[in-house]
Amino acid sequence: MFTTHLPAFLAALTFAGACSTGMHAPSKATGGSSGSTVVEGGGSGGPGGTGDRGTAGAAGSLIIYDGGSPAGGSPGDGGAGAGGTRISIDGGSPAGGFSGVPLNDCWWLDSYGSVGGSAGTGGVVGTPAEPDRWPASPARAAGTALARTRSDTWTMMSSTGAPSSPRIGSTAVWTGSEMIVWGGYSTRPEASGGRYDPVTDKWLPVSTSVAPKPRENHVAIWSGSEMIVWGGDSSSGDLTSGGRYDPATDKWAAMNSTGAPDLTYRPRAVWTGTELIVWGFQANSTAGGGRYNPKTDTWKTVSSTGAPLLQNYSSAVWTGQTMIVWGGSIDGACDSAKGAIYDPATDTWRPMTTVGAPHPRYDHSAVWTGTQMIVWGGSNNSANAASYDPVADAWHALSEKEAPSLRVAPALFFLPDDAATSGAGRMLLWGGGFSYDAATGGLYDFVPDRWDVVAPFPSAPTAPNQEATRTTVWSGTEMIAWDVGAGIGARYKP
Repeated sequence: MFTTHLPAFLAALTFAGACSTGMHAPSKATGGSSGSTVVEGGGSGGPGGTGDRGTAGAAGSLIIYDGGSPAGGSPGDGGAGAGGTRISIDGGSPAGGFSGVPLNDCWWLDSYGSVGGSAGTGGVVGTPAEPDRWPASPARAAGTALARTRSDTWTMMSSTGAPSSPRIGSTAVWTGSEMIVWGGYSTRPEASGGRYDPVTDKWLPVSTSVAPKPRENHVAIWSGSEMIVWGGDSSSGDLTSGGRYDPATDKWAAMNSTGAPDLTYRPRAVWTGTELIVWGFQANSTAGGGRYNPKTDTWKTVSSTGAPLLQNYSSAVWTGQTMIVWGGSIDGACDSAKGAIYDPATDTWRPMTTVGAPHPRYDHSAVWTGTQMIVWGGSNNSANAASYDPVADAWHALSEKEAPSLRVAPALFFLPDDAATSGAGRMLLWGGGFSYDAATGGLYDFVPDRWDVVAPFPSAPTAPNQEATRTTVWSGTEMIAWDVGAGIGARYKP
């Protein structure tokens, strides 16, 4: 569908010509043929200047007029570009003339700097050109659908002895035999939690002795022997402290905070096998991060040279060698479709291509499949999913047909096929915002690029908790979703 956010369309385009930065009058964009994309680089409008009106393209084309609409004159001089026509790629969306580029528009800021411009005059309604605009992915395994036997069943969880709920901003980790839920906000920040055993369907409390300070929006990872909790928010502000919890002894150990970064709301974290890496938006309004070694109880600073912009609500995955950070909200002003790859062995970043990248977004989800990163959901009603291959530095779109409804921050898990099946694996998506999506999901099969519906939650709460994805884990055989509503949870076998 058509959106009024320019970068969502431009992220996947390759410019036919470079834009001129001179102050001469802009040229005129011509109409495109059906189903095509036309991008002609004219000059930027001079101070107070008015660009020519772009002519309408045929159904399904996209006309972007650089220098006329939407850039217009430079800010402060009052110039406005005339109404160039925009018709969406998939057609059928009222163009309505395109507004002048906002000062906080990510694509424009990244490429050319801030400009002004007022709304364009009248647009044209396009005609739908094609039902599915996404091409087949060359990274997708070839072949026909595998003969699978689906369980597609839910089993309700006991709530006896469970942590108080509902909570927001809490976390959960899978230890190999238990799910540990900790922290979050109920009526206040919490420093309590619980351990759930799916075999016995029983909860055990997590010790509160020497536990970290009460908090929400922190990070938590499983190191192989301990749950490491760090950062987050408390009633007194952002925290740079944390703790390590050993479920075998039900005891906490304090973490050294010397050298730890000062990260604000919901930083991202990965576990490398030896270190916890955290990254995000720092209190001093710069991007930054740190690496924590639990064996030495020490922190190292992550280099910011070549790192992504000030991206909050981004995603981070660990590939086995590198951390991929992508998307997010830049300083709370606009959305990004950019990212970078961090190598802790060299403490260096390298950029990711934006060619073919999905729409700019924040508060999305990402998962590593073993060879590629999958990005799904997020802000701006971004359902379009894409896979990123860090070896080839290439993006490829995934099917949207019969995909789950649009949502932010869903739980996302990669389900590899066993040796007997020898398939490309599947991806399980569940929950997230908005409230009506909090107890729904979908199962994506990489071969043959198809979505299946996840069975309805067995006891849908009247007030679903959108934060339940933060307390949802994959055990290796089933998904365990806790805090879907007050005292409600269930296990799902796909």
